[in-house]
Amino acid sequence: MPGAEPAEDSATHGGSRAGAAADAAVAQDGAAGAAVESGRVGTLPAGGLSRQMIWLAAPMLGEQCLNMLVGFVDTVLAGTISKEATTAVGAASYMNWIVMLAFSLVGVGAAAIVGRALGARDHTTARRTLHQAMLLAAAMGFAVCTATFLLAPTFAAYLTRTPAAFEPTVAYTRIVAFAYLLGSFNLVGSGLLRIAGDTRTPLMVMSVVNVLNVVISWALVTGVGGLSLGVEGIAIGTLAARSAGGLLMLGVLLRGRGALKLRFPELRLHGPTMSRVLRLGLPAAMDTGMMSIAQLLFIRIIADSGAQDAATVNFAAHIIGVEVEALSYLPAFAWGTATATLVSQYLGAGRPELALRAARLALIHGAILGAATGAIYALFAGPIYGVMTRDPAVIAVGVPAFRLLGAAQPFLCMAIVATTALRGAGDTRTTMWYSLIGGLLLRVPVAYIGAVVLGGGLIGAWCGMWADNIAKCALTTTRVIGGRWRGVRV
Repeated sequence: MPGAEPAEDSATHGGSRAGAAADAAVAQDGAAGAAVESGRVGTLPAGGLSRQMIWLAAPMLGEQCLNMLVGFVDTVLAGTISKEATTAVGAASYMNWIVMLAFSLVGVGAAAIVGRALGARDHTTARRTLHQAMLLAAAMGFAVCTATFLLAPTFAAYLTRTPAAFEPTVAYTRIVAFAYLLGSFNLVGSGLLRIAGDTRTPLMVMSVVNVLNVVISWALVTGVGGLSLGVEGIAIGTLAARSAGGLLMLGVLLRGRGALKLRFPELRLHGPTMSRVLRLGLPAAMDTGMMSIAQLLFIRIIADSGAQDAATVNFAAHIIGVEVEALSYLPAFAWGTATATLVSQYLGAGRPELALRAARLALIHGAILGAATGAIYALFAGPIYGVMTRDPAVIAVGVPAFRLLGAAQPFLCMAIVATTALRGAGDTRTTMWYSLIGGLLLRVPVAYIGAVVLGGGLIGAWCGMWADNIAKCALTTTRVIGGRWRGVRV
């Protein structure tokens, strides 16, 4: 199996009986809880594994829902303008998603180290890692802002097929690019607080971001005060909100949360710690790079899935679909992040058996989440698209595809939970290889055959997305249940 090789083969015992192991994980939750209560681990909450997971995941779920609402509001406001505006906001949101993934170079490596350090009660290492992560966040914020601004016309030309969609895409992307200068601190800082068990502070910060985005964007689009800026108004609201979130997170870290306290005199390069962060982060960055390439090729296929206006309709329907799909994968990310926190701190505390039980239990939770949201998609696809757009052509294309999307949600949610848990353990090389298989070897070719060769439109393209999700689910869940990741060194 590709990926980081474990340092200890003893971590693999009992990993071959996948189904029985998953059942045992649930049955042993009470025993695990007793073990936790008898000796608190790191900064984890008290109680059994299920209670710990829910306690950590619930605020994260709220934060993710608010984060989704930022994109949702932008998409809805764009839908009141035109399908070209929807395309512009959607294309830029893809760029934003890719850029945020780039911060995994910082976040994944730093989080794995901080989690292990807190589990071992090594506060010095945790605080030192925080300072190196903030230095990297500042550097990457400047780099991605510059690159996004300069490449906006190229990116817009790549994704749009009409002049009416090109111009607003460039304008929106360039304005939002400046959000990365300060927003990078929120992205990285929130991840470190979560791995430390503090999922409530990022929720509070994201609440402020969301309120500001709704108020400012709505005011600038609807013309409150006599100023109506259209797509540019949506972008300015997003810029202001995300920048405020970055400033708030800096304030939180300067005040301190447990061992994670930012001190300006310590904001200097520490070679050994920076090397550890980059050693774990580089495979995650390569993982991100492959995912980004696959996504860019995938949305280009959707952009080429019809004649000019038909392609714009398909793209707008796709953007609405993936925005609403966050109802399933954002809860999965919440559960995955909670699992990564448990896994990393239990491994740091020398309790690999509890780390394995937590990861297996999380897979069951992920499957339940996916099944519930998938049923919602199948039943309410029509009303959902009716709320998101006024264009009848977009509704006609999107509704049948979105109903089929529901069947793939359990696979998607389990893959997200498993992947996040593996990254929390520092098993970043494994997830890198899985992204190569799912994204570049399955998603792109299957989507091209379905949408372009066979003329299947949006449904044909989404067949590639479903193939990617199912393959990643099989690979990551097998890896998690087997347990070899417990011996990976960070």
